Amino acid sequence: MALSALAPAIERSRKTVARKSSQVVLRLVPELRPVPGQQASDRVFYGLIAAILAAGLLGLLGINILLGNDAVRIRELKLEAIAINEQREEALREVAVLSTSESLAEKAVKLGMVPSGTPYFLDISTPTEIAQTASSEKAANP
Repeated sequence: MALSALAPAIERSRKTVARKSSQVVLRLVPELRPVPGQQASDRVFYGLIAAILAAGLLGLLGINILLGNDAVRIRELKLEAIAINEQREEALREVAVLSTSESLAEKAVKLGMVPSGTPYFLDISTPTEIAQTASSEKAANP
């Protein structure tokens, strides 16, 4: 019976501890109450939100402008690359025309070269007198 008699006192002490601890926690944060006679306004909050929104929009505008400039530059570079490739292909076609055998023969004749009548081939598989004397000289002079 002794415990049941103490139950109301324990319940009251719990309520007191809970109330006092919440007051202690709330004292950590200053109370923001408007001065009597003045009405609290949200102008500062709305001004801050508007400033953040304006800064964000200006940032997006700046990014959009930079991306637009880059897109124009990329387009110019692509056109320049196409022009350079066309010039390269034209130069390769010119080289192909100039390096044909007919063109080279015509230029050789203009330079005074004479076409060969019958070709003469050297056969190095059979030793000749000059090759034999050169090999004997090497053997004599070590």
